[in-house]
This record gives sequence, structure tokens and C-alpha cells, in this order.
Amino acid sequence: MMFILDKPYVSKVLLDTIKRNNYPVLDNEMARELLGTGSHLISPERFADRFRSKPVIYTNSENAVAWINENLMFSDIVEKVDLFKNKVKFRDLLSGMFPDFFYQEVLFHEIEALRAKDLQFPFIIKPAVGFFSLGVHYVEDENSWKTVRPQIIAEMQKVRDYYPDDVLNTHSFIIEEVIEGIEYAIDGYYNAEGEPVILNVLKHYFAGAEDVSDRVYVTSVPIVKEISEKVRKFLISLGRLAVVSNFPFHIEVRIDKNGKVVPVELNPLRFAGWCCTDISVFAYGVNTYEYFAESREPHWDEIGEICGDRVYAMIVVEKSSKIDDSMLLGFNYEKLKSSFTHVLELRETDFVKYGVFCFLFAETDREDAPELKAILNSDLSEYLLYC
Repeated sequence: MMFILDKPYVSKVLLDTIKRNNYPVLDNEMARELLGTGSHLISPERFADRFRSKPVIYTNSENAVAWINENLMFSDIVEKVDLFKNKVKFRDLLSGMFPDFFYQEVLFHEIEALRAKDLQFPFIIKPAVGFFSLGVHYVEDENSWKTVRPQIIAEMQKVRDYYPDDVLNTHSFIIEEVIEGIEYAIDGYYNAEGEPVILNVLKHYFAGAEDVSDRVYVTSVPIVKEISEKVRKFLISLGRLAVVSNFPFHIEVRIDKNGKVVPVELNPLRFAGWCCTDISVFAYGVNTYEYFAESREPHWDEIGEICGDRVYAMIVVEKSSKIDDSMLLGFNYEKLKSSFTHVLELRETDFVKYGVFCFLFAETDREDAPELKAILNSDLSEYLLYC
């Protein structure tokens, strides 16, 4: 297997994994910055040649999509990435499985002219090619749409420089019906035979119906075991439609009270963004990069005997578009850490450049721990430092 490393972030876990296993890495600016000029690096020409004989790659960042599109056009991987990354094409692919699911594409310049009579409330609107919760909005009714519409326009003008167009394209949006149920984010891959393997499951908590943020995720062995088989059956059907193999992914689904699995989106060639898949190392000792590279599958009964029912949380502390950048001096990371009883790791980020203050990994005693509820509902004002 080969790796493509790119901005915005490569974790120490991923970097140590590459060094320990001597995995080959595409020679690019990010890789040279992290690995120097060591034997890990292979030229773009050699990378493409090796891909022809063994098309197995992993990238930590969707920033790599542009390079893949330009250099691996001889492979169907370009088509597969676009099929999943573009949310409209993904819904088109699934239309036979979910014939009654409502969705429509709308161009950015058309949003201002959209009127309530043209829409079906409530709905979710988001960039057709997006990342994190950037540009995602829940719209309850006509009054809500009047408020949200100008917010989207202003927000997109503000965040469009965070990521390249292959990662966050602000020109096209998808409007789709609200999917009911509990949301889960799953890291996994299709093996050489096209069979899905689940490596990690994160349960996504929201502050309310209108919350579309990525603030709080939790995982535990019981959470993984509870939904894995349902999700695996869906992934089998999806794999038959898309015809993929040796293919890592991060998929978000919702599961309703009847056990029906409906996908929200699927991100190709990577696990949870910003190396957040590393929570599996903290929680279960499962290194998702190695498991994919070695085509291994976790044995959850055995892992459960070691880990028990302990709960692990990943907190994404994003910078709200409502925060006044002109007055913001910094963020009190130590105070944030003191809000949790057992912090495993805190990863600071360039919040000016990427709109995220940090990622925090913590161990808690239960899913509904007060510290998780507090950060889920926090406006972050207590941690913000102003000039």
C-alpha cells in the first residue's frame, strides 16, 4: 500500500505508523516536510507505475484528490472518487435503493432566488462537494429559509479559501430531505474481494434538531457491536453498485428506530478527517492504517474483553462563523483541557486558516457524561481570548 500525505494535518500516530512499517509515500511538499528525503518517498512517476500493478492507496486528506485526478487518470479510481465525493452523484447512485428519497442540486448563484414554493420543508442544504460541516444548514420552514439563505451566501464567501475546490466546492449545493435516526460515522474499507470491513464506529451527538456541527462523537466496543452488522449489510449492497475493492472510506449513516440504515455521505480514500480516526488507537488499540494495509479485520469480542465498556470521545472544537475574527486573540486550551476528567490528547490547529480551534480526545465513564453535554451545548465563549 502507498500513502499520499497532504495538508491540513498529519498526526504523529500516522507518521509513526508510516516510519515503523516503511510504507512508501508520494514525494510531495508535505511528505518532504515531515519525512525529509528518506527512503519512504517515491517520485510521482514511480508512484503511478506502482499503482498500475497494485492500486492500493490511502490519503489522510482530500487535498490529494487534485493530484489523483491529474496523475491516475488511467485508472477508474478517478471516477470512483468523484462518484462518492460528489453528493449529488452519490444520491444518483443510491436512487434505486432509496426511490422515495428527495434531493435536488442547486447552483450557488441560484440560492438567493430560491423561493419557498420551490422547496420541500424541512431539508438540509450543503455543498455538493464539501468537508466537515462547512456550509451545512438545517432548514425547518419558510421563515427559517429566509434567515438561512443569506447566512449561506455570507458563510461561503468567508470559508471558500479554507480548502481547494476538490475538497470544498462552493459552486454547487445539494438540498435533501432530513434523514431521521441516530447518526454514526464509520471508518472501513472494501478488501481485495470487494467485501466491506468495519474498523471504527463513532456515534455522533447533536445539541438539537437544528445542530449540524461535528462537535461531539463517542465510541465504545458496545457501540461498534450494536450497529456493525446492520451497516455491513448496507455496505455490501453499496459495494455491488459501485464495484470497489481495496478502497478505504469514511461513511456517515443514520439508523432509525426500525433499524433502517440510510447513508448521509461517503468520503473516499480516507478515514475520519484530520486523522481523527486515531481515536481507534486510543480506544481499542486498533491502528486503522495498519489494518487496512494488512487487510486485517478487528475481532470485537476479543477487543471487548480487554476494553470492556469504556467510552471514548472525540471533540471537534470548531470556530463558529458568528465569532468576531477582528477581536479574537486566541483560545484557552488549558481551560478546555481542565473541563474534562481524562484528556488523552489535544491537537491544536491554525484556527485562522482552517476555522477549527482544536481536536480533543478524552476517556469518559459514559456516553451522557456531564462534561460531554457541556461542551456539546457550549458557545465556547468561556474559552475565547479577545484583545
